Amino acid sequence: MKISVMITTFNRCVELRRTLTKLFELDPRAGEILICADGCTDETVEMVRNEFPECTLIENEPAHGSVFSRDRLLRLAQSDIVVSLDDDSYPVDRDFLSRLAEAFESHVEAAVITFMELRGENATPAGAAVDLSRGQYVAAYPNCAAAMRRSLYGGYAKFPLFFEHMYEEPDYALQCYALGFGVWFEPTLRVRHYLTASRRQPLSRHHLHARNELWSVWLRCPWPWLPFMAAYRICRQLIFAVSQGFYWAIREPIWWGMAMAGWRNLVKNRRPVPSRVYRAWLRLNREPICNKAELRRIVSESK
Repeated sequence: MKISVMITTFNRCVELRRTLTKLFELDPRAGEILICADGCTDETVEMVRNEFPECTLIENEPAHGSVFSRDRLLRLAQSDIVVSLDDDSYPVDRDFLSRLAEAFESHVEAAVITFMELRGENATPAGAAVDLSRGQYVAAYPNCAAAMRRSLYGGYAKFPLFFEHMYEEPDYALQCYALGFGVWFEPTLRVRHYLTASRRQPLSRHHLHARNELWSVWLRCPWPWLPFMAAYRICRQLIFAVSQGFYWAIREPIWWGMAMAGWRNLVKNRRPVPSRVYRAWLRLNREPICNKAELRRIVSESK
């Protein structure tokens, strides 16, 4: 099983150097390492070319966002499996790739396998699962700690490029469930994720996440649930903003306007999933499933 690694980066040369150094210490190594420098203005491009010439480097000029960048890398990849990392996340164990291949062979129904993250300076365990101690099917995954089957990407299931940044992973996971595949959380596979503070602006990230979450509802939610799910998402985000204080609350209409501005893309790209699949996907956050038979049952309507 051939495995590639893809990383999108913007002006984090030091973090990317550390990650690439760790990737070249893996045994076995990845068949290819693909990097997208998304509008970088620091020394990132020169560093990769001079210190890691084995890597395949592409550039966006100007920056187009992480969703566009990962879409480019996935379409460029030549392997069966593509590991998605951030520029500040890397596998912990040297035999990570061989164990990942075994996991995909054991879970032929998995479109994506996501891993345990050891986050921040204290390496706090985190992940997409409710229970981090066991494998299970999950509703979403982070692109800093996941691997995807290349053969499934680019047809019906793909990232909405107009998302720009954030929430493409839950939207893609839902598309995969509608195709009859799942997203598996594997706790024995671990990545170290430093969560570099630069460019992490909480309010701006909230606006992007909230907008894209609502867009995903408009793209995937079947009738007659769509207006109720949209209202629920808006209310939930407003409650969160209020919990952060007055400054956040009075700026909540900003992302409402951002959401409405994208209506043409939503009309053009709307692909609702079957009601049974959407309902089961929503329940995964509260009622995780751990066996293939249950997965087959919840996605049977899409077959």
